[in-house]
Parts: sequence; structure tokens; C-alpha cells
Amino acid sequence: MEPLSTTSSQAELLFALGGIGILIGSWFFGRFITAVWRDNPLIWKGRKINNESE
Repeated sequence: MEPLSTTSSQAELLFALGGIGILIGSWFFGRFITAVWRDNPLIWKGRKINNESE
């Protein structure tokens, strides 16, 4: 069995690609959530701000 040997630049490249993959995946997952649950008021209406403090 051949030992696993990676240089630090290879490891850093893999970590960077993994981080980018997590960011892209979370963006697509967020888009999926908003597409599936269209009747969720927290997603579509947002928080109402009370402007009666004048």
C-alpha cells in the first residue's frame, strides 16, 4: 500500500476547493428552500418595521 503523501500546497488547494464548494452548495440550498416553501412568511414578507416612533 502506497502512503498518502500530499504537499502543503496540495492540501491548501483541497481546503480552498472544499470551502468554495460549501459556499456554492449553501447558496443553492438556500435557493431550494425558498423555491419549495413559497408560503413561508419569514422568507417572502420579511420583518415588518413599526414606524410609529415619531
